[in-house]
Amino acid sequence: MKQKTLLIAIFTCLSVSVFSQNFNDSWQIGVGFGITKFNESDAAYIGDQYLFQVPTLSLTMPIGQSFSLDGAMSFNTIDDVGFISNSAKYFSMDASFRYNFNAVLEKFAPYVFVGGSLVDSERKMTPTLNFGGGGIYWVSDKVGINPQLYYKHSFEGYESMRSHIQGTLGVVFKLNWNNSSGSGRSSADHLGGCMF
Repeated sequence: MKQKTLLIAIFTCLSVSVFSQNFNDSWQIGVGFGITKFNESDAAYIGDQYLFQVPTLSLTMPIGQSFSLDGAMSFNTIDDVGFISNSAKYFSMDASFRYNFNAVLEKFAPYVFVGGSLVDSERKMTPTLNFGGGGIYWVSDKVGINPQLYYKHSFEGYESMRSHIQGTLGVVFKLNWNNSSGSGRSSADHLGGCMF
């Protein structure tokens, strides 16, 4: 009877580990590209309806089991990528507070976020209020593919930038700084908290 109970307990803990993985419990660094879109009336003011950014860089720091802070930067260092030609400059520094959902579909970890940016164009740097969502599909324990969509709202009082949408696609890498910092986490923390 004891062996049966032990087997059921082990199976339950392993199931919790597989189906409730928290892929966002480590520091992450990302690199990728982005595309911003302005509506037609704002595009005439900005100079382009679509702007291409490469590279986009990000750093994510966990601050709890489901929360993290994210910092990102976007540059348009290339003016022509064939399907988009940038005639206007775009530089953005972003900070976001992110809520991470448990992994769904095994290795896909979605999230939503709210935050702000300082966006620089041809005129001057302008603050925006941001919200959006994204997710990371972990192709291995340390590498993931990260699509993300922002809505960046520019208030009417700031005439140097207009509200726009930015989509990014990047590759993220786990840094595992939590494990090497001597935080005292045991291997049980990575198995859904099960200890025997």
